Amino acid sequence: MVSIEKRLAKHVSDLAVLFIKLHDYHWHVRGPQFKVLHELTEALYDGVNEQYDAIAERLVQLGGKAPASAAVYARESSISEAGAAFYTADDILSGVIKDFEYLLGEYKVTRKLAADIDDAATDTLFADYIKDLEKQIWMLKAMKA
Repeated sequence: MVSIEKRLAKHVSDLAVLFIKLHDYHWHVRGPQFKVLHELTEALYDGVNEQYDAIAERLVQLGGKAPASAAVYARESSISEAGAAFYTADDILSGVIKDFEYLLGEYKVTRKLAADIDDAATDTLFADYIKDLEKQIWMLKAMKA
């Protein structure tokens, strides 16, 4: 079984890459929904940044070392960079939904592990993130429809 510390470190790497990816979308969105998506991606990267910091701090509280290296993030993250010159509304919404669904699945595994080892603080933290991601995914899918 993978330790809770390893799972948290993986989340830190995933969130670091997602934070950068959301900035890429934010800066390079084009099309009639520019303003809405520009503001949306800013709100999303602010939320990702809060999770990134809180999960890294939880990892350190548990005695682990939070990754803080671009090389580690690139190597360890399962979230890929977007990489296009510009993005449409569909590009952004599809990409964010995909990444949020990935995080949701991973967070559920982490929450179960936390519950199994009686780590109530991590369990509660991830319960909140799961609730938020489920709502965000629902809203993004409604926006894309």
